[in-house]
Amino acid sequence: MSRRAGSKAGISNRPNKESSIVNTDPPLEDMDEWPELPPSAYSDAGTSEINNDWLEDASPEEQASALLEWFQARFQDPAHETPYMSSEGGYIWIHGGPYDAKEELEERFSALVPDEVITFVAEHVEEVDGVWEWAPTDVIYYDEEQDLIVHDKDVPLQRLEERMEALMAVLTLQGASHAVDMARSLAYAGVVSALETFLWETMAYWIQNDQETVRSLIEAHPDFRERKIRLGDIFGQFTSLEKQVRAHMQHMTWHRWDDAERFLELGLGIKAPSFKVFEEPTKIRHDVIHRSGHTVDGEPIAISNGQVHNLAEQVRRFASEVRALIDQAKIQPNETFDGVDF
Repeated sequence: MSRRAGSKAGISNRPNKESSIVNTDPPLEDMDEWPELPPSAYSDAGTSEINNDWLEDASPEEQASALLEWFQARFQDPAHETPYMSSEGGYIWIHGGPYDAKEELEERFSALVPDEVITFVAEHVEEVDGVWEWAPTDVIYYDEEQDLIVHDKDVPLQRLEERMEALMAVLTLQGASHAVDMARSLAYAGVVSALETFLWETMAYWIQNDQETVRSLIEAHPDFRERKIRLGDIFGQFTSLEKQVRAHMQHMTWHRWDDAERFLELGLGIKAPSFKVFEEPTKIRHDVIHRSGHTVDGEPIAISNGQVHNLAEQVRRFASEVRALIDQAKIQPNETFDGVDF
């Protein structure tokens, strides 16, 4: 997959196949509507992966429709899921990117369809969506090796306590004062990270073991609810619902507390405790991790042992309350999610 890095859109190093592909159909610009694709158009309908053999024999209109569906399944407006920080100069491309529409279409389809089909589709998505730099969807960025598998609902809270004990042990280390200060700051940041991991592990367990949690998120969370599915793709989509949710979680920024809160509430049906108490610690964590313990103005941040202990206790209480709320909302998890029952 190519990534936009100073290359000029529309310039390709691939061999020119225009001489071997003769198009006698009307220009694509005269298309009134995008044709529906038959089942044979797909090698994997769940991810809108296109069958190369079908594509080569398809009409230009069908080719354009296939390329459009393939692209929309894999790329999206970065405003949907990509963090934006004006202080850092714009989008933070945490999932990869930015990607250029024409470059991605050329890389996948240049040997299969005429240049004008690729250009037409690339210009269409840019004009309709008003986007020239694209972010990936979960179809691209899911990584099974980076996922979390949690088999017991007690594990997230147990692991949280283990991490807290390890972080508190850091506060007992001795050495040069600047090294001790650095260790204390990293322990403080680690407490926030431990809360993030608890939330992810908690949701991972329920996504894996309770089909109602998956259903609730698909039906209520706007990132899933507003996705369009063609009727012919519906069964392929059903089989990949859990994976789609897991991919989304895998790349969530869990210390964006509003996003985490929405996942808990929509997925588990609970009213989560307020995350407000963690807003200031999260800012401090950012300065510790990304500015080596200094504020944006360059001032050093002083963190005491007491601050670390207090934050750890707040996280423990919060996590225990979340667990209690889930226990009230969920009696016993259903079997592992195998799709939607009809």
